[in-house]
Amino acid sequence: MLRTSLSRRVIVFVLLPMALLFAASSLWIEASIRNNTIRQVRKDLTRQQQRRQDEQLAQSRQLERTLQVLGDNAGLKAALTLQRDLADSGALRDMATRQQLNRTLEERLQAVHQTIDAGSLSLVNSRNQTLAHWQHAPNAIYLKRAIPINLGNENLGALVVGQEFNLGSIAGAAEAVLIHKGQIELSTLGADRLKGFTGDWSQPGEFALGGENFVAVPLQMAELGPERSVVLLASLDTAVAPFLETLRTVLIPTVATSFLLALVLIWFSARAVTRPLQTLTLACQQSIQRGILEIPPTAPTGVLEVNVLADSLHRAAVAATSARLSLEQAYLQILEALVESLEARDPYTAGHSRRVSRYSVQIARQMCLSEPEIENLRIGALLHDIGKIGIPDAVLLKDGRLSEEEFRIIKQHPDIGVRILERIGAFGAYLAAVGLHHENHDGSGYPRGLSGNDIPVEARIVHLADAYDAMTSNRPYRNRMPEEKVRGILQENSGTQFDPSVVGAFFASPVSSITADETAANLESLNHAIHQHNGQPLAPITGTDSITRTGIASRV
Repeated sequence: MLRTSLSRRVIVFVLLPMALLFAASSLWIEASIRNNTIRQVRKDLTRQQQRRQDEQLAQSRQLERTLQVLGDNAGLKAALTLQRDLADSGALRDMATRQQLNRTLEERLQAVHQTIDAGSLSLVNSRNQTLAHWQHAPNAIYLKRAIPINLGNENLGALVVGQEFNLGSIAGAAEAVLIHKGQIELSTLGADRLKGFTGDWSQPGEFALGGENFVAVPLQMAELGPERSVVLLASLDTAVAPFLETLRTVLIPTVATSFLLALVLIWFSARAVTRPLQTLTLACQQSIQRGILEIPPTAPTGVLEVNVLADSLHRAAVAATSARLSLEQAYLQILEALVESLEARDPYTAGHSRRVSRYSVQIARQMCLSEPEIENLRIGALLHDIGKIGIPDAVLLKDGRLSEEEFRIIKQHPDIGVRILERIGAFGAYLAAVGLHHENHDGSGYPRGLSGNDIPVEARIVHLADAYDAMTSNRPYRNRMPEEKVRGILQENSGTQFDPSVVGAFFASPVSSITADETAANLESLNHAIHQHNGQPLAPITGTDSITRTGIASRV
């Protein structure tokens, strides 16, 4: 049988070069159109900004001539002089005098209003205090210009003239936004387009607003004051759309014809590859479902690459099976060594860990956790105190209350436990229970100071089970507490030290004491769980120490 290379078939049909050429050409053309459009839009906005500045300069020159006349207005000078003299003499303390002065100032301001087209007028004294004010629209924004009013070399005050600000006229054919203290005050765009935008308006650049891309160019307008600025916006998508539409109109028929021809050629070629690949795919899917890689040997085909792939998968499956059996045996031996080391160090710990594991499983079932989660929790609870292997005997086995330094040392056992287990990938599912089972619901626990739902559920469950067993067990430094008192303590610390949902599940669960030695059974089921677990190792535990509110967990 003639065996041909699959890559040779693809090269013969020119499918890959065609697809790559089309993709690269389309991306290059679209990128070129977009870049050219961005440059053109920026030029247009810059020209618009320049026109605005030229118009503003012309208006400023015309206004300057008018303002010079207003600055020499005898009525304004007389009114400001009168206000100054009355203020200096103290006559303004008289209500009637003050009211008469206000009427005079308002009359002078109205007289000015008759001679100039302005949206707002304000008369201020030399101390920058507003003496009289008029504006056309109460809530409008004004472009303001101050005209000093002098009497000889003395400044009497100023006339502040405001022109009503129109954002639409400034934007022209583009869009615009008015920024006040970094926040959007006015916009020609809809509010939904700007919702949630947190960009920096002070710098030119590209922004995405409401799913549409815009080029932004800040516009300098000193009349708005230092707290306000205008930003001109032009839609890139709108500008690019006509070019892209033309591009697609030309390319799509050509591309469709080319790919139709390619598909016909692929169909004839694929018949030689599809059947053997289907056999391999089915074997891989069955391996995924079983969780064990088993690829049986397949008969040779007419395609060289398929034959190489089938043989490689079969060899990999054989090697993986052998490695899995060896790894399972190694995991079992490691776990046996860990448990035996802890029992040899502190005989109390083994019984405590088994009881905590039993309580944790009963609570988890009451909380309706899945079976894989419960199995991981059961084993994590068995190992939750494995870090005490690294605690000195003088602290771990002390018969009496721990000092502050000793308590600091014993609080290291969750981190020690994580460091022991995290090097083995199969133990990744148990690290949360080992490293975080002393975290309190209100954030006062250790080693990270986590709170609420930031604490994994398995750690919250083990935390309560650990405390419960500690209080209901005899210790060298104290006798067990009565069951009724223990349950009262758990209820009292619900919401602070313990998760209320875990406390509720505990009281609803059939918690019972453990009387039988289950070490062998636990090791066997733990080995089984290690085989089944596909999780990732937990990140190393770090954080600040925090003592539990009741002190329950200080010695467990």
